[in-house]
Amino acid sequence: MNSSDNMENVSRLDTILERLVRIMKTRSEPIGLTTTQFFVLRYLDFTQQAKSSDLARIAGLSPGAITQVCDELVRLGFVERVRSKEDRRVVFVELTEAGRSKLKAILSQRAIRLGQLMDKLGAEDANRLIELLERLVGILNAESKS
Repeated sequence: MNSSDNMENVSRLDTILERLVRIMKTRSEPIGLTTTQFFVLRYLDFTQQAKSSDLARIAGLSPGAITQVCDELVRLGFVERVRSKEDRRVVFVELTEAGRSKLKAILSQRAIRLGQLMDKLGAEDANRLIELLERLVGILNAESKS
């Protein structure tokens, strides 16, 4: 691939990704959570508990910003703050049953929508898209570790 072909593809990819993100945000079912709040719920479902400092680092936010996110999730009843039994100075954020139920409902809605999209692509194209996205994520993960 020559340089001008590469630049054209870079431009096309950038435009497609930007349009995809915009379309996904505007056409998705309203879930009543911000993207960051949803990320925190998913992360806590995976890890069971986390310190706010870890959530801030992983989400790419300041400690103050993640505190606001967690405050709102506490207010909604989706997470709770729990002091460590080993070190009372350490406070963990944990998912509540209400948070787990909310996350399950959101993921169920998303699965239905993604299934519809995959059906429209067809099995072969859907599999190829998934393979390419997995490969791209793998490349990005490898780059972030080096």
